[in-house]
Amino acid sequence: MRHLPSTSTMRLIWSQLPLKSATDAAVSALKRSSNSLAVVGNKAYVYGGEQIPRIPVDNELWVIHLDDGSVHSAPTSMLRPSARVGACLTYKPETSSLYLWGGRESEDMTPCRSDLWTYGLESGQWEKHATSAMSEVEDRSYHAMCIAADTLYLHAGCPVKGRLGTLHSISLASSLSALTWSPLSAAPGPGRGGTVLAPITIPGSTPLLVRYGGFAGYELGGSLDYFSPASGAWGSVAMPGKEGDTGHPMARSVHTLVPVSPPIALPDSGADHGHLVGVMLFGERGPAPAHLGHLGAGQFHNDAWALICKPSAVSDTNEHGFIFTELEQEGKDGDVPEARGWFAADWEQGDKGGRVVVQGGLNDENTRLGDVWLGKLEI
Repeated sequence: MRHLPSTSTMRLIWSQLPLKSATDAAVSALKRSSNSLAVVGNKAYVYGGEQIPRIPVDNELWVIHLDDGSVHSAPTSMLRPSARVGACLTYKPETSSLYLWGGRESEDMTPCRSDLWTYGLESGQWEKHATSAMSEVEDRSYHAMCIAADTLYLHAGCPVKGRLGTLHSISLASSLSALTWSPLSAAPGPGRGGTVLAPITIPGSTPLLVRYGGFAGYELGGSLDYFSPASGAWGSVAMPGKEGDTGHPMARSVHTLVPVSPPIALPDSGADHGHLVGVMLFGERGPAPAHLGHLGAGQFHNDAWALICKPSAVSDTNEHGFIFTELEQEGKDGDVPEARGWFAADWEQGDKGGRVVVQGGLNDENTRLGDVWLGKLEI
């Protein structure tokens, strides 16, 4: 567990990663939204997305070296997932593999088949794995997915019609030749797309899957929801006051909430020291004009929030002491990321500490972004 020196304000210090490649096409290919990203060591892997609304950009797995900004496509064979938008990519260190599921693969936004794909970082090969289900698992896009321990979790998203609030899991502890989705308790609130599901580690407690926001025909907020794999139940914490008040993030969707792992012990005095367990960034605050729908840009947040577990905040209605604290943002060279949504992000944990990695997305001018930003926490 890490302890950082005390300062009066929590800050997120940004630096833009200059990108380079042997071919200009590799760097320009990173201009995309509705993409997915997973960080492994000092590399970020990017898959899917769109440069033109509703048209998947490619089915390359792109590799960004976070130490020097070099970009190239990952080695692979002819067998690979289809080009897609709104998919989810995550990583399991025990198998040294990336896991990809879902998304939409055509201009008419048809969901992809429900196969689970894995990419072996050692073999450099994609493999397709059929799944079965104890109950129906609808094909979908703009869902949330994560791995905690030996289990992959799938939540929410947009099927052919409507929006989902379901939660399913697959055990990855046994053979990938026998993968079965198991239904878990549905989440509170309306079905939604563009939400998050972050595996949070709370010191002295069991892991939780944490959710905030999403889109249900309108931007969602007002409560932090969490699922306990140990109990199989959901809980919720109402945010204080009204939107915009201290500790109450505005409603949002197509944002990110990355887990900070290991948690950062805050330098509070006495026995009330808390832990910073996640960082929430950006997202859409208002939908695109009705006549544009998915073809247009909405209005986006440019804020950043620390998710903290604090003993003094524990109560009958907040058993884990969850609070949000807004982070002050500064640019190492004066610049910070512009407001955006529909982007990809993850947490990089290195020998010298951790940082947030942000790539791509859509800005207020309806422009696809190809930049990469690294955010270092100062507490």
